[in-house]
Amino acid sequence: MKNESLEYYRMRARAECEAALNASCPQARHSHAEMAKAYQHLADIAELEQRGELPPGKVTTLTDALRDREEAELGGHAPKPAPSASPGHG
Repeated sequence: MKNESLEYYRMRARAECEAALNASCPQARHSHAEMAKAYQHLADIAELEQRGELPPGKVTTLTDALRDREEAELGGHAPKPAPSASPGHG
């Protein structure tokens, strides 16, 4: 990813944080906070790719790891979806 993308994601994360702080209702605060987290995740991924620390094809794994870490921090115990069988194979 290009440096412009990384800076864009950082800028958007900051803007969403500010919007969350200034939102007029709980639903808007929550939505802006979620968007801020999403942009921060994109910035984290872009930075790792830029430094060469994230091999190609590992973005999904990183995203899963970040989600799992957040769920653990929040005490969530959401079950992982079972792998689906391919149609026609069984």
